[in-house]
Amino acid sequence: MKKPVKILCLVLALLLFFVLGWRVMPKVWPSIREGVVYPLIPGLRPAPTEAPARELYAPESNTAFTDEIAATDSVIYYFYKDYCPWCKQLEPLIAGLPQQITLPDGTVSRVRVIALNKVEDEPLQVITDYYTAHGIPEEKQYVPALVIGEEYLFAGEEIIGGLMDALVTGEGLKTPLINGRERVAE
Repeated sequence: MKKPVKILCLVLALLLFFVLGWRVMPKVWPSIREGVVYPLIPGLRPAPTEAPARELYAPESNTAFTDEIAATDSVIYYFYKDYCPWCKQLEPLIAGLPQQITLPDGTVSRVRVIALNKVEDEPLQVITDYYTAHGIPEEKQYVPALVIGEEYLFAGEEIIGGLMDALVTGEGLKTPLINGRERVAE
């Protein structure tokens, strides 16, 4: 009888060791590895790895901020950051905008996208001035955001749902030009 009890105790001890080890070892092992194993056997320390390079996002702007804007141009300001994952998700929408659009009154309007990166100093100042002049609430002063006409579309849901509707109805003709710029007659 003594032998089966010893075997049972050994099995229970091993089971307890594995159950506790499974729960405790992931928390304890890093300190053992750093404090004991690597100092004793430095060859086991893995070589440092480089962090992957961050892919920067730069949307296609078909118009520079300083270009002249005609009275019949539909203007869209796109506020973004070059490392913003939500801005990157909107890339197909922004890149897929038509070059021109026919408005309900028959006017053919060129679609002018002006992308402003909030990471750069000059565009950041332009964007901040826009926020101040139009009373954009602080919780909506992030990216991605679009200005088309008098509409300020913030985040993917608003942009995806409202951009084409605003463009087709001619809102882009009403887009206020920033920094005192004016539209030129064609």
